[in-house]
Formats: sequence, C-alpha cells, structure tokens
Amino acid sequence: MRPEDAGWAGALREVAERQRAELDLQLPDWPVYGLADSVESGWLAGWSRQDGTTVAAEIGYGLRVDDTWLTVETQPRAGVLFHSLDWVLALRFAADGRDYPVPGVLPAASDQDLPEAPRSHPVEVTVDARPTSAQVQRVDGYAAWRVVLDQVVVTVTGRGISTLPALVRLTDLGSYASRRGEALAALAAVPRPQAQPLTGPDETEPLWAHHGLLAMTIAGRNENATRLVSNRPFGQLAADWGPRWDAAIRRQCQLRDQGVADAREAVTAMVAQVGDLQERARWWQRAELRQRAVGEVVWVTATGEQNVPSAAAQRAWAIQREAGLDAWQDWADELSAR
Repeated sequence: MRPEDAGWAGALREVAERQRAELDLQLPDWPVYGLADSVESGWLAGWSRQDGTTVAAEIGYGLRVDDTWLTVETQPRAGVLFHSLDWVLALRFAADGRDYPVPGVLPAASDQDLPEAPRSHPVEVTVDARPTSAQVQRVDGYAAWRVVLDQVVVTVTGRGISTLPALVRLTDLGSYASRRGEALAALAAVPRPQAQPLTGPDETEPLWAHHGLLAMTIAGRNENATRLVSNRPFGQLAADWGPRWDAAIRRQCQLRDQGVADAREAVTAMVAQVGDLQERARWWQRAELRQRAVGEVVWVTATGEQNVPSAAAQRAWAIQREAGLDAWQDWADELSAR
C-alpha cells in the first residue's frame, strides 16, 4: 500500500502489531536494556532477526519528530554486525534529512570486533546501578553512547540529550511492546505537508514527466553510489519523489490510454531498465550514449512505438535482463562504429 491509499496508517499498525506478537513468542535469551527511570514511557521501537533469531532490540523514548528523543539498542556480543558510532550517527542525520558533517570514509562495520571510534571519548555511565565505562561521541546536537557488557553491547543514540540517564536490564518487554502501536499511531498522526500535483508543459513537451522521473532516479543512484564508497547510510528520498512518480504515471495514462495499474507497471519497468543500464552497462559513462538510451526508453514506454534502434534490446530486457544487457551492448557498439 502507498501512503495516499485509504487505511494506510491502520494497515501499518496491523503489520506492526503482528510483528510485535511474533517477537513476544521469541524473546531473546540475552538481556535487553532501557532507561531506569522511564519504565512508563518507553516503547518497542524496532528489532532485527537473523536466521530466525533476534539479534537486536531497540527501545525508544520519544518520537523522531520530537525535539528530544533517545533510543537504546541492545545486541548480543557474538554473531552480529556492529556499525561504527560514526555510521550510527550518520544514520540519525540521514533520517532527519541532513548530511553527516564529518568528512571522509567512515569506519567499516564488523562482526568480529567493535569498529573503531576515532572521534569518541571515554565516559562513565550508570548501568544496573553500577558505574560503567563507555564511549560517547557528539556531533552537532546528536550523541551516541556505546557500553560493552558481559553478554551484550548497548548503543544509545539521541538528539538534544546532554547526559545519558541510567540504564537498567528490562525484566518484561510486554509493556514496551504494547506501547508500540500507540507510538506508531502518534507518528502517523503527525501533520505532513501536502504535496501538490506536479504539472508540466504537456502540449510542448509531452514526455516531461517521464524524463523528470528518470533524472531524479538516476541522480539518486549516483548519490547512493557515492555514499557506498564512503560507507555512509543512504539519505532520505527526494522531497518530490512521490509527485514525480505520480506525474509520470498520470502522463502514461494519458499518452497510452492505460489504466493506473498498467501505467504504474510500465513506468516502474522504465525506471528499472534505466537503473540496470546505469549500474551495469559499460557504455553508460559516455554522455551521448546515455542520453540517447534514456530518450529511447522513454519513447517506447510513453508511446508504444518500436521505431528506435534500441527497441529490440528493450524487448529482450523485458524478457530476460542478461540477454537484454547484451542486446544493449550491441546497440552501443553499433552506434559507436558509425
């Protein structure tokens, strides 16, 4: 379902409740931590499973839309992947639509030892009523603490938090799980700006919506590739992501006299094909070939005409991607030989 569909928020809560019930049946056999003085406000914010086993549990305090919030994630010490404190903070920045202001490549994750934390410093926190050594890293209003205990590693992240409150081992996740639905409902109820329908020069540039959508998705893939190289989490989707998709689907309906479902399928296939070429075609970096390929894919999608040199390659790609990529290479070789 999509956010604009009727009942989206309710369906989201139903999925969350079903997942919560599944977690209740398979509680981890390692301790989970939360804030000692906030028993009535914490909620089960998330968890991860690996091969059917829970490998992380996260307790939230406040919502990400609040000025101040905090999450406590617990992971067993063995057999899981640990991200660096830099990466953890970069993920929080990305969730808020901000770039992480620390330059360079971030330390790599590890499933053996805890990743390096070159920008952290030692601090003492209270865990189970005992002073405990930890590391803390602060960047522009955000903070991340990491505590290594006998059985688990606890990573706490927050915004607007100056001092980490005391942590305590939780004896019952039931109340935290029961508040999950309330928290998700509160998030769903937060007013969001209403996106205006995207319009363009239909009469003079009838394919503007298709080209605009592809320009956005191509740029997004380039940005994600850059983030992968520097080991940074992906950022938020572009603000006009939804309107761009809606505009392309609407124009596809108009240009091909298709229903919404068929138009969405056609536009999705268009984006997927161009994405495959962007990621795997050897000739993609050549601007003249890239621009021509995009134009021909848009033309076939939006008009249904097969009167372009790459039509056979596009048909082959729709049946079998590897064969399609080979056919696209033949297309590029033929154009280059002229």
